[in-house]
Amino acid sequence: MSLFSTLNTATSGLTVSSSSLGVIGDNIANMNTVGYKGSRSEFADFLPQDVFGLAGPSQIGTGAGMNNLQTLFGQGSLEISENPIDLAISGDGFFQVNDGVSDFYTRAGQFYLDKDGYVVNAQGLHVQGYNATNGTLGATLDDLQVDLNAIQPATTTEITVSATLDAEATVTGGVSALTLDGANDTLEDAANAADFAMSVTVYDSLGVAHEVTVLYEYAGSNSWNWYAVVDGNAVTDTTTGLPAAAVEDGAFAIASGTATFDTDGVLAGFTETQTSASNAWNFTGAAAQDVSFDFGLDTALQATEGNVRMLAGESAHSGITQDGYPPGDLVNLGVGADGLVTGRYSNGEDIILGAVVVAKFSANAGLERVGGTLYRETVNSGSPVVGDPGTGGRGAIVGNALELSNVDLEGEFISMITSQRTYQANARMVDTANSTLQELVQLV
Repeated sequence: MSLFSTLNTATSGLTVSSSSLGVIGDNIANMNTVGYKGSRSEFADFLPQDVFGLAGPSQIGTGAGMNNLQTLFGQGSLEISENPIDLAISGDGFFQVNDGVSDFYTRAGQFYLDKDGYVVNAQGLHVQGYNATNGTLGATLDDLQVDLNAIQPATTTEITVSATLDAEATVTGGVSALTLDGANDTLEDAANAADFAMSVTVYDSLGVAHEVTVLYEYAGSNSWNWYAVVDGNAVTDTTTGLPAAAVEDGAFAIASGTATFDTDGVLAGFTETQTSASNAWNFTGAAAQDVSFDFGLDTALQATEGNVRMLAGESAHSGITQDGYPPGDLVNLGVGADGLVTGRYSNGEDIILGAVVVAKFSANAGLERVGGTLYRETVNSGSPVVGDPGTGGRGAIVGNALELSNVDLEGEFISMITSQRTYQANARMVDTANSTLQELVQLV
């Protein structure tokens, strides 16, 4: 092997050492880059040169070169953020973003809302996900857009009741003796006449709140009558002349029925009669409205969500809910581990506004870096499989958090020292070969 070959071998050592230092420098430079994944240089020896010695043929190496530059996709530390749509992925996968033409993939979850409510990153690329209409997610992957408008009121259509009625109650017939048309007996009269009563707030089509009082009256033989009454002054009913004919706090029944229990106190029968079937009515200024009641059975005796029973002890409600709400302004956003984007409104409602998806690749190492903490799929990475976070091996979403760079500074310093010494040793090798060549020249 000639001295000139020795120079080339040492030069290759200088090249790989400088390349290694370049990779280390890139890692250290991106220590504070959110979602950055560190790289490492991988080297291999060049094809050796055949030589012949006294013992037969042998091989002498001819140096080293860059074999591969691998991105290390290990999990970075998570940092809490005050931005509700700053997102991190705990586990495998990438956020999918789009520039209007092509899809890119990133672990950097520094996202913002633009003026139109689109979720975008710093480069203005749109985060991909499923949009929601009236709280229901669509099935088409698209640019994720959050509706920033106030929500319209929802009319109450159902009241769900969980209660225990006193099995030792006696028949009084107090409520049955009243006229619940809003023009005669008052709400106070009705409540006093009932064996048990409880109120719940409902909403009309304008979002105006009204109190509905549910009255219970024991009718004997494990059977109860029930009545739902409202203030007749808030009701328009041309049949009874309301509201003009209404007395102050007059009790107007909007629905009534019966509930029958078996010998174990379990609801066995349920009937419901809507007042609108005979008297068309509405809350004044609002649309006509029927409110159905869920005690645990419907009128066809099919099980429902309510739970009304009859047992020994004082009657009590354990829960009474309704499905309406007033208008409300968006006050906060939150993203769950499942990627669901939920809006919290000033009326206390939480409504699904969309969902973030996660893309998973067969081989992350095959992705191509394109800058801006973005990656592009290649033949080596395989095609992305997009789906819900936390499913199919995809990581979960962490809201109000960012994934920091996964670069280990201590490790980089050690690698830097090693590369520096390697460079110095190869430089000394060049110097030695050069000095030897100079001695050879001086012999001539």
